[in-house]
Amino acid sequence: MLTDNQIDLIRDSAERIAETNVAATNAFYANLFSSAPSIRNLFPDDMFNQSEKLWNSIVMVVESADDLGEITDALQQLGARHVQYGAEPEHYELVSQILIETISALMDNHWTLAHQDAWQTALNAVCTTMLKGAADSGT
Repeated sequence: MLTDNQIDLIRDSAERIAETNVAATNAFYANLFSSAPSIRNLFPDDMFNQSEKLWNSIVMVVESADDLGEITDALQQLGARHVQYGAEPEHYELVSQILIETISALMDNHWTLAHQDAWQTALNAVCTTMLKGAADSGT
């Protein structure tokens, strides 16, 4: 799925933002809610635990970038849970876009189109798997 170069780029960018994981997730959610205020009500008022969950999910994807198939079950379960939270299929593309924009802003001058392509490829695979889990959940 991902090339060796894409895996390296994803891991490189993750290492660069790892020092700011709380700032990264806070920036992501600020950007998300600014772009789509209507989905704010899908999230708790206190975003601390949610930010931690997002960071853990990012780490899971980064660590499994060389074989995203390893996390298929976890991603499908995550997709099923997101149905219960009120997530809609169209939210996935928006979340991916905002996540990439947030990472690119945090990377500043180190961000390249190759980084963007790598993240887009990975997130497309993640979203496809989560959406399958959502569809299969029957809720």
